[in-house]
Amino acid sequence: MEELKKVLEAKKYQRNTHLHSDLHLLVEEVRQKFGETATKGVGSFSFYLGFFKRLGVQKVRRILAEVEQAKVDHPEKLFWWKVREDSKQ
Repeated sequence: MEELKKVLEAKKYQRNTHLHSDLHLLVEEVRQKFGETATKGVGSFSFYLGFFKRLGVQKVRRILAEVEQAKVDHPEKLFWWKVREDSKQ
């Protein structure tokens, strides 16, 4: 958790006092990367949190790293495709 806090501080994100765990911090980081601002439904914090709880922090970080290395035009589409494929297993 300390490592993630350092990364967020380095990127100069505003600290949100509602983020209590590594999972919450990860959800917020990914939402900001993909430019998600929805408050309800697809793209909302709870939408991401539901998927990430099932997968776990380690798997989500692995998928995110794979997407970043791929250097595609729409990383969010590749990310969600990989999440869907990983959820099927």
